[in-house]
Amino acid sequence: SDNIPGVKGIGEKTAVKLMARYGSLDEIYKNLASIEGAIGKKLAEGREMAYFSRSLIELCHTVPLPLTSLDDLAIHKLDTASAAQFLLQQGMKQAALSLDPEAAKNQSPATTASTAVQAGGPSESPAPSAPAGASAPGPVQSPETSLFSNPQDSQTIPEALHRRGTYRAITDLAELQDLITQARQQGIMALDFETNSLEAWEARVVGFSLALETGTAFYVPVMAHQGSSPYIDETQARDALIGLLMDPAMTIVAHNAKYDYAVACHWGTPPWKARIWDTMVAAWVQDPERGNYALDSLITAHLGLATTPYDQVVPKGSTFDTINLETATAYSCEDADYTLRIKAILEPKLQAMGCLDLFQNLEMPLLPILSEMEGRGIKIEAEVLRSYGKELAGELRNIEQSIYELVGHEFNIASTKQLQEVLFKERKLQASKKTKTGYSTDVAVLEELAREDPVPAYILRYRTLSKLKSTYVDTLADQAGSDGRLHTHFVQTGTATGRLSSRDPNLQNIPIRDEEGRRIRQAFVAEPGNVLISADYSQIELVVLAHLSQDPGLIEAFIQGQDVHRRTASLIFGIPEDQVSGEQRRIAKTINFGVMYGMSAFRLSNELNISRTDAQAFINTYFTTYKGIRSFIDTTIQETERTGYSQTILGRRRYIPTINSRNKTEKAAAERIAINTPIQGSAADIVKLAMIRLDRALRKKGSPAQMLLQVHDELILECPEAHAEATARLVKEEMEQAIVLRVPLRVSVETGKRWGDFH
Repeated sequence: SDNIPGVKGIGEKTAVKLMARYGSLDEIYKNLASIEGAIGKKLAEGREMAYFSRSLIELCHTVPLPLTSLDDLAIHKLDTASAAQFLLQQGMKQAALSLDPEAAKNQSPATTASTAVQAGGPSESPAPSAPAGASAPGPVQSPETSLFSNPQDSQTIPEALHRRGTYRAITDLAELQDLITQARQQGIMALDFETNSLEAWEARVVGFSLALETGTAFYVPVMAHQGSSPYIDETQARDALIGLLMDPAMTIVAHNAKYDYAVACHWGTPPWKARIWDTMVAAWVQDPERGNYALDSLITAHLGLATTPYDQVVPKGSTFDTINLETATAYSCEDADYTLRIKAILEPKLQAMGCLDLFQNLEMPLLPILSEMEGRGIKIEAEVLRSYGKELAGELRNIEQSIYELVGHEFNIASTKQLQEVLFKERKLQASKKTKTGYSTDVAVLEELAREDPVPAYILRYRTLSKLKSTYVDTLADQAGSDGRLHTHFVQTGTATGRLSSRDPNLQNIPIRDEEGRRIRQAFVAEPGNVLISADYSQIELVVLAHLSQDPGLIEAFIQGQDVHRRTASLIFGIPEDQVSGEQRRIAKTINFGVMYGMSAFRLSNELNISRTDAQAFINTYFTTYKGIRSFIDTTIQETERTGYSQTILGRRRYIPTINSRNKTEKAAAERIAINTPIQGSAADIVKLAMIRLDRALRKKGSPAQMLLQVHDELILECPEAHAEATARLVKEEMEQAIVLRVPLRVSVETGKRWGDFH
């Protein structure tokens, strides 16, 4: 399809006949009165769309071109170097490199620290005066800005995009102190640490780079690089830097600042008082669907430049301290310089979106909290996991035997091809979804097939236990640090809704309510003399839905502290609450949560194992009961169609480009995202607000309690047993007062020795 809408109801065959008879669109409409029946009616109704569609494909032949002869239109030899730079500017790095393999090299900073390159442009601030002893920058001729060797056919790229920086190493303490004095006067500085490890809490600082203005940066080595290169004593350098980091008037700009913060604290700096401005998190807030927030990706996208890859600077198996000082200076300074440039681009974008306040007052205060939580980790008992691993291995063997007995022979259960053979050929089950390699055996398909055959149910159980064993039970113990504690990495930029995620390991995917998840969490324990505290928001997404929808019935249920699912069941089934059965409550609970995710009758019927007719009837009754929710959904979709984005209570935006798609599947998926984003995203924002509020309260009271984990809507803290009761009260109070909504936030708090003791 060409995606040109045309006249609704007029297909290709009819259109060809009309054009053959009348010759043009204008003639068709001149003779519209003579075209009878449904075709004439459709043409009349679609007149505006017909002419609009034609305008989309018409070639404009009235463009004023200052041509003196046809020679002016001749194609000249392509200037591949400039063309490659243009492609880099557009974010097409691979295309640029295929055109000119030297493109990345040509746009990298000088490979020696002694080379100074003129920086800046009309839109950039002038470079600051360098400290005493700095060499003066020398101008270098800008590269060609023409895509073609004939300048008349050029497409000019902004000159500033071709500019590289003035980068120099500082190995004298007095010079460093002068630079830091300038930074404090200016109030803003980009900072980038270079270390010998990706694990911040184990890394040793090799050096750090500072940039006060775009186009100029300085590298400060604190240990000798290759050979016996000069450096500043690391204690003296650290103490000089601490003055900046502890200044509340300073703004420290960094990319992936959580890592730099952790490195600095491990190095011996106190928790920073300076404001943090993380370009990685800023890029995510500005475009949460982007996916890649690496600095080199942002530089290419926003500046049209290619950076020097780390593996081209540091050979495989080596560390940063093994390269020579000149190369280290160029590489590190580039990061600090370009980070400051990216900040200058992203800040006005966030301001224009109305998201700058959310970035500065929610995401940035959260960043050091997450960094410190990662550093603390949580104690884990390896023996508990090993014991459970043996149990799971036995259960998996039993499931295998059950499957083999039902099938009549052994086969590789993990092989999709062999499983397809067993299910669809041998057992002749009806396949519902086909892939390139045969019929699908994904979860949805197996759940449906399990209604008519026991084998798919066993397969589902086998897959669940096998994944838990390989992902968590067999690996968590090995991931603990030398301190016996597990240090997960919290990811701020991992979801489009704003929810935090975690990796190495991913604790978010440990099952919450079932026995297997509880057994895994039993391995997470408090230190001797301490207890763990679990604080969990009660039905926070339903609370947010009640607030956003302003539905009187749902609001009243929360204010009265009623069992919302029981109340919903009572209304749907038309019976008193005290007569609601467990099965009826389960149905109501599934609908309550399913509505937020745009659950269809088909999905609900599968979830509840009921007919689609009954499922649709439940949904219809639900929306009749909660009219405010129906109105909220409709209004949210309409507003998203108008603006192109959905947003949370605090103003976090998620752009949904397919919201106006003519493809029904795309459109339906976009509508589900539009509805879910303000609910799940607002819940995520509230949890973050609570973490910030709680951290401040604990510090203010000098409490020994410490936050360790954030998983979904739950916070896990650790504190001495003697402080448990007071800490639990404080946690509940701070979390419930994180934000004022139309309905109260409620938090359940439990204490215990093990994470698995809760819920």
